[in-house]
Amino acid sequence: MPYPNSQRFACNRVLIGSLILYVCAFGVLLRNKNFDATDAVFVLIVFGFAFPFIAWFSTRRAIPLPISVQTSKYRLIVLVGYIVVLSLYLVCGPQWIDQHLPSLWTDSVRIRFFITLVKKLVVFVGIPFAIFRFGFGYRIRDFGIQSGGLRALCGSHLPVVLVVGGAFLAFQYFLSGGGASFRHGHFTTCQLLLGLPLCFIWLFFEAGLVEEFFFRALVQSQLASTFKSEASGIALMSLIFGLAHAPGFIFRHAGEVEGLGSNPGAIDSVAYSIVVLAISGLTFGVIWARTKNLFAVMLVHAAGDLLPNFVGFAQTWL
Repeated sequence: MPYPNSQRFACNRVLIGSLILYVCAFGVLLRNKNFDATDAVFVLIVFGFAFPFIAWFSTRRAIPLPISVQTSKYRLIVLVGYIVVLSLYLVCGPQWIDQHLPSLWTDSVRIRFFITLVKKLVVFVGIPFAIFRFGFGYRIRDFGIQSGGLRALCGSHLPVVLVVGGAFLAFQYFLSGGGASFRHGHFTTCQLLLGLPLCFIWLFFEAGLVEEFFFRALVQSQLASTFKSEASGIALMSLIFGLAHAPGFIFRHAGEVEGLGSNPGAIDSVAYSIVVLAISGLTFGVIWARTKNLFAVMLVHAAGDLLPNFVGFAQTWL
């Protein structure tokens, strides 16, 4: 959806505000002795500049799908309220549900795979889809789910899937710890030929559909329409994506894994969510803004998560 030039100042205010917020968050983290600034700078360069540029470059000739996004203060309030509830749910909701499920289910690693998928589909796709589809009259096509999207994958949207998806795979294989098992030859030819396609299909739904439907097709589209700027929508969506993880760092002591120490404070947790996690959503935001094709973003997301998640998938199913 193109926006008039009169909205450039509003766009600049959002981008400038986001940049200031990022710099302030980075400054806060520098005071934490457990924080590795080198890794954060690497994330900024790779996921804040390189991959978004590749996504922009490979979508120069992409023709975005026609979608209709209507906004109002009430709809925005409902969306923000749901994001807050969802963030609180992520703190302990999944664990609470597991405690009330039969032990036969939770003791099986394979069954837990499907339980996790169902929980994600309900809270990230099912409930928000129902709210906007039946509460606000949105059509399925307005979420980027169109037959034209499948046809576009054979046309103007194919380059971004191949280029960005390939770039993610190359990065994960050569530079990321997620590709170490592949570099060291830990898998047999049979495991690779059978497991990689199956894992990709699984991630297409478990990661691609879940995250891209909610954060891009819903949240980013609403924000871009509200501020009449795709750039503003990308920036704000990325911040929300990062901040949604902050409660987990604060209440579940997840910071020890993320390099914040065993008991990260609220300010450090929020700052880390902005500096590291928010950046990771920019590439997908660019692809969505320039294609409006949910299938394309889902494919790229599955490619980006394939190698890091294959070890766990292979241990469970192969």
